[in-house]
Amino acid sequence: MSMRKNLLNGLFISIILSACSGATPHIIVVCEETSAGNSIVKWETKPAIEGQVKVYASTDPANVPETRPVATAPIASQCVTVMNNDTAKRYYYTLLFNDKYRMKVSSRNVYVPGTQNFRDLGGYSVYSTHKRVKWGMLYRSAQLDLNRAETAEKLRNIGIRTVIDLRDSSELAAPSVTAPSQGIRRISIPIHAGNVADILHGIDRQRIQSDTVYRIVERMNRHIVAEHAGQFRQVFDILLDRRNYPAVIHCTSGKGRTGIASALVLAALGVDEESVLYDYSLSNHYFDIPTASSYAYHLPVPSQEALTTIYSAREAFLNAAKNEIEEKYGSVDKYLREAVGLSKDELKRLQDILLVKDEK
Repeated sequence: MSMRKNLLNGLFISIILSACSGATPHIIVVCEETSAGNSIVKWETKPAIEGQVKVYASTDPANVPETRPVATAPIASQCVTVMNNDTAKRYYYTLLFNDKYRMKVSSRNVYVPGTQNFRDLGGYSVYSTHKRVKWGMLYRSAQLDLNRAETAEKLRNIGIRTVIDLRDSSELAAPSVTAPSQGIRRISIPIHAGNVADILHGIDRQRIQSDTVYRIVERMNRHIVAEHAGQFRQVFDILLDRRNYPAVIHCTSGKGRTGIASALVLAALGVDEESVLYDYSLSNHYFDIPTASSYAYHLPVPSQEALTTIYSAREAFLNAAKNEIEEKYGSVDKYLREAVGLSKDELKRLQDILLVKDEK
């Protein structure tokens, strides 16, 4: 458990449990995109095995031809850097260990200019059906400025068709409009998460400290799932249409409303609770709190700690939403069916769109 949570600084983890008949090694693979647009791929095998790993690359997640490797390395090296020819594009990789054990992976994070916490929801396993979430279909992010040319260009380069914006009107500094020629459709589904401005004002006035913020965030997350099932239904309606993909869901920090929406989508796909919580916690890795709260350096330490709390993705925050759901509906599955209103046929359609069979 601790290795899974701590390996390689908490980056995305993929595990091969079996690849063919007989004993096979456990192979753990992670990938991260650098700010320069290249990829660092790392792996571990248990037990250690000798031989070579070949890395194949493609910009199409559904088709990574194993014709000419973009990199090779001894398995014992446990790491290779892949230099991408076109850093504006997104790459997907197949790692082939000793021409026998195969693993598909991509970077969890995606560098988008002017944006934090942009990452792929692909790659998570659904063990009950031996499937995994497709790479390159559904992303989550902190706020996106679609009026910024560099941001819109990167989204187009990775194929984004639909942006689902969960912010309410009070959080929009200016109208966010994408011209039709840009090929990106923005859909606003406002979810009011509580008066964050008042919380920040209270922190600034030194009236709200970290322990108080902790309880406020838990209460906000309970409110979100209790009062906004209709908005989550709208999100699922978009995701049930293949024509809307690839898509990205975002709010302001990408960890509150987006975190809950992402958790509900992964749950609907059958991803296990540990992986759902792991994905939620990655906001702590990919959202730069010091940058977001740089204006607060003049505040006393307790107020700075309170601000850090509100921007953090703590396990208890997501569990507060889960507990609210279980208290009222018994389970997340029943919440999706009864409150959000997803039928069995719709759940199957969503799974057909977003899941793919694991390779053996």
